[in-house]
Amino acid sequence: MENEIHINKNDSLVSLKVYEPKKYKTRFIAKTKEWHDRLNGNTYFSTRIEIVEHDVMYVIPFQNGYGDHSEYEVKRLLKKAGYKFDNQEIKFIKYDALKRDVEKHGEGSEDSLFYYDDNTYAYYLD
Repeated sequence: MENEIHINKNDSLVSLKVYEPKKYKTRFIAKTKEWHDRLNGNTYFSTRIEIVEHDVMYVIPFQNGYGDHSEYEVKRLLKKAGYKFDNQEIKFIKYDALKRDVEKHGEGSEDSLFYYDDNTYAYYLD
């Protein structure tokens, strides 16, 4: 058998290492930039989601949200776009940034709008 491990009486269990193959590979990379408005106490973000397999990107524009709200929006957008995934297939990267950088990170063109809810949209970049 391929997965058998043979241990003799001289082997130490401390030195025994078993490597399992990585079950999930990264299919989506979500880069989020966040800005904290200290004056009003609000947090804003914008996210770029790269679909690794298809060399496509979705951009969630500048909006209010704190904590893991950006991760929730990424998962919601991917589901509405028709992707099936496990949470381990999404790599989330977050940066703190200036307001102007967060706004620029969330820009797209009007002809690439993708509505994934009645009033919620992202940009689809090919």
